[in-house]
Amino acid sequence: MMELTGDSPHARRRLLTLLYAVSALYLIIDWSTDLIHERVVRVAWGWAFELGPVYPLFYLITVSSIVFGLVLAHRSYRSWPSGAERRQARGIGAGIIIPLVIASVTDGVLPFLGIHVWHLGTASISLLGATVAWTFYRYGYSLLAPGTFAQEILEAMSDGLALLHLDGRIRRVNPALIRMVGARTSMEILGLNISHFIPDLDVVTAIQEEAEGEYRLKPLYAGVFPVVVSASVLKDRRDDPTGLVAVVRDLREVVELRQRLVISGRMAAVGQLAAGVAHEINNPMAYVRANLSLLAEHVAKLSSDPMPEIPSGETLADECDELIRESLDGIERASSIIREIKNFSHAGHTKPERVDPNELVEATLRMATPQIAHLALPNFAPANVPAVLCDPREIQQVLLNLLINAADAVEVARLGERGRIDVATRSDDGHVYIDVEDDGGGIESEVLERIFDPFFTTKPAGRGTGLGLSLSYEMMRRNGGDLLVTANTGRGARFSIVLAR
Repeated sequence: MMELTGDSPHARRRLLTLLYAVSALYLIIDWSTDLIHERVVRVAWGWAFELGPVYPLFYLITVSSIVFGLVLAHRSYRSWPSGAERRQARGIGAGIIIPLVIASVTDGVLPFLGIHVWHLGTASISLLGATVAWTFYRYGYSLLAPGTFAQEILEAMSDGLALLHLDGRIRRVNPALIRMVGARTSMEILGLNISHFIPDLDVVTAIQEEAEGEYRLKPLYAGVFPVVVSASVLKDRRDDPTGLVAVVRDLREVVELRQRLVISGRMAAVGQLAAGVAHEINNPMAYVRANLSLLAEHVAKLSSDPMPEIPSGETLADECDELIRESLDGIERASSIIREIKNFSHAGHTKPERVDPNELVEATLRMATPQIAHLALPNFAPANVPAVLCDPREIQQVLLNLLINAADAVEVARLGERGRIDVATRSDDGHVYIDVEDDGGGIESEVLERIFDPFFTTKPAGRGTGLGLSLSYEMMRRNGGDLLVTANTGRGARFSIVLAR
């Protein structure tokens, strides 16, 4: 009953060990001496035992142990949230109590008083067997036989698996989960709530939605690492919930690989922008160089005449001041582009922070416009939207991927004619949206079904890896958002970045 109910205080565990030892001792005494059962004697209806002097103590411990187990089970099952298991427990309790009463009277109390009737104890055990068979037939399993599910499969699984009560207490675990949480044996964690190791896992939500999600697992002693948890409700044959099955998968290697793919995609996007960025930087550098050359000539003139006039009526000093301002503006423009590229391409993680979606769009457009302007000139229509909590570099990467894809779609559809890319922000009660819409050739329905699949691409060889949209979708899910697409063949496409407010 302790095993089944998950009642595992250490004091009771030690008591259980003691009771097993006493039972073994009584068996040895019974087999080797006459202290419990002296001999078998002939009676009118068959055979019976003559009882020895130690029999009352043997009888007392046997019955009290069974009663203790029944009380423990009753107290524990009564608090279970599973109505199906409470009903099954009542049936099993009856299947134990009735043979206990019959055996106690016919095989224990009456013989001890010298009254010999049929010994019905062994026959009455058949009622317990019938009860177990009934629970299998009615519910598909029995509380008295929790090991009937494939233990060998559980032990061979590389993923952790936990069988939980409906309130989240751990009922059973496999070796893989024991290793994940840093325990030496299952006894260290049985009876603990799963929230002890995965604080963010909401058992009530998991029961209602049977969801799958990423969480942080805290082992017993030190460290935290990412896991994905798939939770599903365990039901009996009557479709009543009896518990929860949680499969826990270690994501440390997956997260590392995913981060490498994200960085690789970011570097690929920077590479695609390189030619346009170089051109954008070269323009201000060209007129800064011309301004500095002219400024050098003016300085030479000023050395001979401190206040010479020029044809416009201004002084040479005034024109020098204007040349300096223009040069500083050009240098700031180039520095701004370099700064945006540097921030975007940084390989490390950034923590989620509150950012203005409009500022994110403007910064990304400053990077993307030089590269895509010859195909389609982006038109940004900002709205008054609230700040959102996200990883700004990842959102920029998603937006940049969408802008480059939109430009490629326009190039294929327009055949040299410059197209249109409209970027807009909007919001509703719960979300902020960044829409990227092009007037390209649209997306065919069979392509639309696979558009977020890894390594799926419609671009020619050498122009696409098929990872841009799949990585973008994954990054949006990681930021608590979504990536939506609306498209038809020949009518353009609109991608929407969805962020929680």
